[in-house]
Amino acid sequence: MIYFDYSATTPMTSLALETYNRVATDFFANSRSLHNKGLESEDVLSISRQTIADALHVNNNEIYFTGSGSEATFLALTGLAFAHQSKGKTIVTTEGEHHSVQQAMTYLKEHGFTITFAPVNEYGQVTVESLRSTITSDTILVSIAHANSEIGTIQDLESLGNLLEDHDILFHSDCVQTFSKLPIPTNILTSASITAHKCYGPKGVGAAYIDKNTPWTPFLHGTTHETSFRAGTVDVPGIAAFAAAVDEYLSIAEQEMKRLGKLRQLVVDAFCEDERFVFEGHPTDRLPFHIGLRIKGIEGQFILLECNRKGFAISTGSACRVGDSQPPRTLISIGRKKEEAHELFRITFGRWTTDEQVLHFIKILKQIVFEYKGD
Repeated sequence: MIYFDYSATTPMTSLALETYNRVATDFFANSRSLHNKGLESEDVLSISRQTIADALHVNNNEIYFTGSGSEATFLALTGLAFAHQSKGKTIVTTEGEHHSVQQAMTYLKEHGFTITFAPVNEYGQVTVESLRSTITSDTILVSIAHANSEIGTIQDLESLGNLLEDHDILFHSDCVQTFSKLPIPTNILTSASITAHKCYGPKGVGAAYIDKNTPWTPFLHGTTHETSFRAGTVDVPGIAAFAAAVDEYLSIAEQEMKRLGKLRQLVVDAFCEDERFVFEGHPTDRLPFHIGLRIKGIEGQFILLECNRKGFAISTGSACRVGDSQPPRTLISIGRKKEEAHELFRITFGRWTTDEQVLHFIKILKQIVFEYKGD
């Protein structure tokens, strides 16, 4: 099976696995314990926290480890919203956000907040003008993902952040798809959420960045872990493996993005002249390893199953939406009809993707379309 679903999750690297095994073996103690074993575990945790902070160009006391990127998103958004509700109760986001953001917004709406949606253009981008038209004097928080997981479009966080800074509005971004791969402008963000398993680390580990000068409220009161940000014993081995994977990948990320961008272009060049194929998302402001594709008249689920039968693992969008029969909200938000949205499938490349695999995929996809359409 050839794996083309790196945006859903990545395999752990040998270094990350070795790091996890060593830390779980030698530094297994609770990092809050006061004996020598606990202090050793705390040292590993501190070093790992510094590694993640350095990767984001923030202070180590601005990093809070969680059990996933989704949890980091929920805790950051709720923590910021409740801490600043005296200033206003309106939050702005987009229709195309990850399910974890949607969950947080649903929860906040149930607790008296007003959720509004910034319009996006045909590529799913929020412009400065559209965001300006959405915010009001009651707006306290905006959450816009750095990159969309379904169509790959990257947002201009810098420009959006400058606007929000002028209006003293908090700015959170789901950076799960871009962390360790592309530069994240944390200088204009109040908060960001990231995860380990999208950058060759383990599942079950995420982190939130929150600016140290910005107050937030714990979701669960009374806990002491992660400065009260999250309850539960900290997974030191998982966090150490996360840090090892990030440290290793950062040294090759720029080179890898160029290589994967060339592989993506092979697919684009193979099908761009065929009017039946529609490449979704911005053509250049996008994740270089990501392809959001539609074939007119063929459901994405059919393409996924046929590709699986022929030895390729792809997806129909965010893996967090598996089992959801609704069309991708991102596609609806950019003006696609319901049946068009159901045509979407996603191909994403990673460290072990080769030219030969991509060329073979192109051949197989042409074969699938030929067998379905008969031409």
